[in-house]
Amino acid sequence: MGLTAGSRLSHRGFVLRLAGTSDNHRMRRFVAFATFVVLCSSSPLSGCASAAAGSTLAVESSGVRREYVLHVPPSYDGRRPVPLVFAFHGGGGQAAGMERMSGMDAVADREGFIVAYPQGLDHHWNDGRTADASKADDVSFIKALVSDLEAHYAIDQRRIYATGISNGAFFSFRLACDLSNTFAAVAPVAGSLPAGFAGGCQNSPVSVLMINGTADPLVLYAGGHIGGRFVAGGDSVAVSQAAATWASIDRCDAMPRDSALQSDDPSDTTTTRVSSYERCAGGTSVQLYTIDGGGHTWPDGPQYLPQAIIGPVSRDFDASATIWQFFSAHPKA
Repeated sequence: MGLTAGSRLSHRGFVLRLAGTSDNHRMRRFVAFATFVVLCSSSPLSGCASAAAGSTLAVESSGVRREYVLHVPPSYDGRRPVPLVFAFHGGGGQAAGMERMSGMDAVADREGFIVAYPQGLDHHWNDGRTADASKADDVSFIKALVSDLEAHYAIDQRRIYATGISNGAFFSFRLACDLSNTFAAVAPVAGSLPAGFAGGCQNSPVSVLMINGTADPLVLYAGGHIGGRFVAGGDSVAVSQAAATWASIDRCDAMPRDSALQSDDPSDTTTTRVSSYERCAGGTSVQLYTIDGGGHTWPDGPQYLPQAIIGPVSRDFDASATIWQFFSAHPKA
């Protein structure tokens, strides 16, 4: 297949376009990114697909069989209600890949919560963006899955949480809006709010932990077109604006308190700043971890694709452990 300036490639809901330039560097990045989108849907790349450690199960939603991977910690005895965490893969990914990339199973075993990795139809989530290729009723799927898990396991209804990367991060934000009475907190990684977000999430305050890299080439820290020049993914607002918007929804103090993390890895080139919005409604809080130099990645996870495509992985902190620490401190009021 020959690709020239202005070429267009469509695969599994993505529309990829080659910028109108003959620059060889842009051509190489386009070919690499196109390869990523195709392979993420069909082969066992780290962060895209892998053999699952948990059990693959299914539930019916809107007349469709929907699958998910479930990990139950060895300490679960069915007598004491335990927290439930949903972890959503990115666009083009798979539930099993999210399980492997995030390392959330190890945190669940240590802390005693159940973690579910849902599978998006056609490897994608309907996260509310107008340019979103998916028309699946994913909110109803998650609502049905919560009910099914509550019927089979002792779930603490005050401690149901969601996290995800990229498309899964945007979808986590949507769940915080559409199922605000269900989710106590969400933790979007490498995602933001879509442009034009209406902010109609006033029913029940939801705590939010955002994790974003300033060198993310796909979901730009300053906002703008999602996917750079190569993916028709709509537009997102600036990351700092998304955090401030949610702080307003949760009725927090207008100005955040800023601090910095100390890195334990001398070889890590990234640094992390934390902006914390405090005194929010219902005991909620909003935090933004800004990784200076960080990419479209899961901190302390694998470098699942070359830095030229997704940017570097930060080793400043373990994203899964940090997310759980935030979740555990924010049950539903």
